[in-house]
Amino acid sequence: MIDFRYHLVSLISVFLALAVGIVLGAGPLRENLGDQLAGQVEQLRTEQEQLRTEAEQLAGENDQLSSFITEVGPELVDGTLEGQRIAVLADDDSTRASTERITSLLDAAGVEQTVHVELQSALWEPGREQARTDAVAAAQQIAPAALTAVGGEELTDSERLSALIPELLAGGEDSPLDEELRGQLWQVLIDHGMVAVDGGAPGTVDGVVHASAAPEELAVDTDDDQAAAERAQGLLASRTSMLTALAGTGLPAVVSAVTPANDASTGILRTVRGEATYDALSTTDRLQEPDGPVLSVLALVEQTRGGSGAYGTTADAADRLPALPETAEVGTEGEGAGSEGEGAGSGGEGSEGGAAPSDGGGAE
Repeated sequence: MIDFRYHLVSLISVFLALAVGIVLGAGPLRENLGDQLAGQVEQLRTEQEQLRTEAEQLAGENDQLSSFITEVGPELVDGTLEGQRIAVLADDDSTRASTERITSLLDAAGVEQTVHVELQSALWEPGREQARTDAVAAAQQIAPAALTAVGGEELTDSERLSALIPELLAGGEDSPLDEELRGQLWQVLIDHGMVAVDGGAPGTVDGVVHASAAPEELAVDTDDDQAAAERAQGLLASRTSMLTALAGTGLPAVVSAVTPANDASTGILRTVRGEATYDALSTTDRLQEPDGPVLSVLALVEQTRGGSGAYGTTADAADRLPALPETAEVGTEGEGAGSEGEGAGSGGEGSEGGAAPSDGGGAE
């Protein structure tokens, strides 16, 4: 049994250690620790100010380069798509200003005709299943082989109808559809509210730009969590099916997306970039920014010359601009406008694409 003296010695030791700690903390160690902490705080404050200054400088340089690209956009694309027919597929009215700018640039590029197709929510949203079923049935009566060619029974009605759109735009010798059948199928999509087309059923085209809205623009405030999840899943499945079919057509094609807060992790770019299925497609971010439409058209120009790449300023973009002869001087011209040609691309580094001219092969 432990006697009282053992407890007494233990208590004395504890209080002695406490007293020594108090004395040292209030004396020699206090000043030393205080100086260390004050030094660390000051160092962190200095580093924070340096990072803030660098971020502001890079943002300013990027804004200057963006403004320059916007201003010279029509000159950059002048005559690059002479005589071609281009389709612009839009997700939502929220991208209207951007698609109008794209159309203006396509005109400057010498495009013969721009076809505007607005993808309607009936293609994918919950509660419109019957409309899609009716549209599929009507399409099968006109051309049974058409929907089989884009995936067959393993796809949902939404996915089959979405995949049909690129097939109608592409045509080609291997297509089971002639001009008359394509016109009738377009009318089915229009009559059932799947798409809205300016000027009636379009013919085949030489290239496609898909202007993709931010996911939140297509959300519905009144949805509960389950309905919101179903809506998001339906949208993703529809767009994925459409872009998979588009990648398989061989058409020059660009997916241009709105990227709020310079974030590409929530929209269609997250699906397309880095997936081998979509290697044939080019992608651009910043669609909502003034220079976004210019990026879209430049990427399409590169596509028509056999190149592809991922362009913009989000973390998963490979280059700031396509490496075209038309963009070879953009970096140096941007320096004259006040930009150092750095900070425009992802990670704050300069664009390799704007520095070295090529034959239009772009970044693989």
